[in-house]
Amino acid sequence: MKKIVAGVIAGAILMVGAQALGASATLVGKAIQAEYTVNVYGKKLADPAIVIDGKSYAPVRAIGELAGFQVTVKGKTISLDDKGQAAPPLSDEKSSLVGPVPVSTPDPAITAAKSKIDIIDDKIDAVVTNILTSSSLLKTSPGNAELKQKLEQYKEEYADLLKQKDQELQK
Repeated sequence: MKKIVAGVIAGAILMVGAQALGASATLVGKAIQAEYTVNVYGKKLADPAIVIDGKSYAPVRAIGELAGFQVTVKGKTISLDDKGQAAPPLSDEKSSLVGPVPVSTPDPAITAAKSKIDIIDDKIDAVVTNILTSSSLLKTSPGNAELKQKLEQYKEEYADLLKQKDQELQK
C-alpha cells in the first residue's frame, strides 16, 4: 500500500512540475489581455499590438516595413536593416564631430527635386498602408478574388512609384 501511495504522490509531483515548465516556455494558449492600435509615422497598422501577461507584442514585419526597413528572418533571428544597405559593422570605436559643421544655402533645383521626391514618398506610404491592410484582410478571407486583385494593383502601383522615385533621384 505504501508503494502505491508513494507512486501516486511521485506522479502528481511530476505532472505539476511538467505543467509549470510548459506554461513558462510558451505563450500558446495564454489569454490576450488587451489590444492596442499601432501607429508608425502617423500610419495605422492593420494588425493590433497585443498584451499577454503584462507584456506588449507587436507585428515586427509590419512595423519594420512601414518604418522603411528591410525585414529578414533567418532561423530564429529577425533583422531590420536599411533598404538597399547592409547592416553597418559593429565597432567599439566611437566617432565624434570635431569643429563646426559648415552650413550652406540649398540650391533651388535641389529643393524642387526634394519636394517631388517627398510627394512620391507620401504616395508610397499610402500605397504601403493599402498593401498592409489588404494583406491583413486576405488572412481572414483568403478566397476573396477582388481583394487579391486590389492587392496586385497596389503592388504594381508601388513598383511604379519606386521607378518614379529612382528617376527623380538620378536627375
